[in-house]
Amino acid sequence: MSDYLWDSLFGDFDSIQRRFEKMFSDLSGGDSKTYGYTMYQGPDGIPHVREFGNAVNEFSPRLSEASRDPLTDVTRNGEDVFVTVELPGVKKEDIVLEGNGNSLKVSVDSESKRFDKTVTLPCEVDEESFSAEYNNGILEVRMKAKDSAPGTRRIRIE
Repeated sequence: MSDYLWDSLFGDFDSIQRRFEKMFSDLSGGDSKTYGYTMYQGPDGIPHVREFGNAVNEFSPRLSEASRDPLTDVTRNGEDVFVTVELPGVKKEDIVLEGNGNSLKVSVDSESKRFDKTVTLPCEVDEESFSAEYNNGILEVRMKAKDSAPGTRRIRIE
């Protein structure tokens, strides 16, 4: 009687074991794909980006051929406007910067990397004040905000 109760509640152990074996073989059967990037700073201080997973060859050609948006930060501190762009694995000579009074375009087109980004600046800037520095995969562009237009005054709201 107790065997009947056990079997009616849980089934036989062979059946349970077969179900678990099927679940684990489905999980590790090679049908699932893993792909990603690992970023780290080497002992030389240079950032490195590496692909990992069992689908590297399947996904990486599509990702490396496509242009992607680099991570960007735009800040203003008084008269100074800063644009910081992360460009890991890029040589300084492969970076092209173009700026005007209200935007900055950053482009990279090398054999291994392709980036393209136009950043709208938070204010009008002096086109002659642009300066840039590139170090360890980080591009920093600095410029001066233009003074407000002459004759501008604050308007009181009633």
